[in-house]
Amino acid sequence: MKQVSIILFALLLGSQQTYSQVSKKLESFKEKVLPEYNMYFNQAELTENGQLNLSAFNKYILLSADGKKAIMVNISKTWQDSLVLVHYGTERELWGWSAETGNAKLLDEWDLNAPQLAKPLLAKPQITVFHPWFFYVGGQLGGDNQKNINLSFNTRLGFFLLLNRWDFATTLSTGLSGNLNSTGTAWANLGLMSRVHFPIKKYGISPNIGGEISLASFGGTQSTNKSLLLGISWFVGFGSLDIGIRIGNEISTMGGLTVSPKIKNNK
Repeated sequence: MKQVSIILFALLLGSQQTYSQVSKKLESFKEKVLPEYNMYFNQAELTENGQLNLSAFNKYILLSADGKKAIMVNISKTWQDSLVLVHYGTERELWGWSAETGNAKLLDEWDLNAPQLAKPLLAKPQITVFHPWFFYVGGQLGGDNQKNINLSFNTRLGFFLLLNRWDFATTLSTGLSGNLNSTGTAWANLGLMSRVHFPIKKYGISPNIGGEISLASFGGTQSTNKSLLLGISWFVGFGSLDIGIRIGNEISTMGGLTVSPKIKNNK
């Protein structure tokens, strides 16, 4: 129970720090980007869902579709952490940045006073706009001073939930445990994990902290394991090289490669 409380506290602390980072970025956006478009927008704020919300003037309303898109391409490229909501009167526009095409898209528009509040999407949104996915493959080595060892092959498949800072993934690990002086025993783990990331773009690295809960099968016996995860990622090409520590019933190190299309386009 104590270990679960530590994991939850770490995730809560990471989420608070992430929100603080987003708030600082919003202030920077107001100071450096919004003044360039003060003839079109007079206010920028965050919605409850973490989306950038812009209040537009009539001059923006009167623009053609291409004129609006030209402006939103620049704004969405600067603000890739979430979708961008533009409102004027009862009208609403929802814009998103596609990392795959390197362009902005008008995902939806609606009138709050219309009989139908929502119109069909004008364009099918890219999955990576909402939840960029990733695939990880790696290995793990653990041991103690009694010559007990733990060798494993690890995979996980997941996606990002919030502002490309918080992720969620399913995990699968298989391996061999035993003593150097005896025959080892095969085992397998199936679990769920979540982490909060703190990217440092200047150096191309991203420390992270999170937790994992898994169902383990070892020698015909099943058990539930809870672990605290600490790690750091180094962005390379289409993914990242990852080094991490798992702290649970045992302490072990992990190393591997994460493949993610969003890393290549947003590095």
